[in-house]
Amino acid sequence: MKYRIMNSKTKSKHELRCAVIKWFFYVTCLLLFYMLMRSGAFTFWQPFLIIPLTVSISLYERELPSCIFALFSGYFIDLACDFIFGFSAIWLMTVCVGASLLSRNLIRVNIINFFWINTIAVLLEFLMHYLFNILIWDIPNGDIIYEQSISPTIISTIIFSPFIYFIVKSVYKKLNQNDISIHFSSETSDEDDGFTSSN
Repeated sequence: MKYRIMNSKTKSKHELRCAVIKWFFYVTCLLLFYMLMRSGAFTFWQPFLIIPLTVSISLYERELPSCIFALFSGYFIDLACDFIFGFSAIWLMTVCVGASLLSRNLIRVNIINFFWINTIAVLLEFLMHYLFNILIWDIPNGDIIYEQSISPTIISTIIFSPFIYFIVKSVYKKLNQNDISIHFSSETSDEDDGFTSSN
């Protein structure tokens, strides 16, 4: 009995340490991607890597942490792009909470399901930006802005998204090796492209 109690305590400490490392990595990536956005290193083709990062995390984490992380991620996007504070957080938080619910109740976590959810998040972010920040205010040369700035950013963000997904997946699996989560119950989960129930 004493051995079991000690083993349980050791396991709890290990899980806590892994959780701290995991979320430290997530936050570090968020800050790095924010600084990359602020730098404008890719000019008109600047990818918004914060979006695929947040969507990837929401597929592997529960609803509340996904919601909180998406909220802060949206704030960072607003700061980087000088949007109204909270503008991006609304759309990103909605998509990520939905993604977290889907991954735990309806779909498997794989690259295909990530891709379509992430594409929805990216399109929603930029289409809402075009609608509310350009079209409604009748900004001059709005069509040119869409073609030369918004469209390239959408394309570059979607292109780089799979790399972010595989990084998050690797970190999550490495730090949750003892997790009996539904996400990794099958070796073929990444090849399953259907809406298969994870139960």
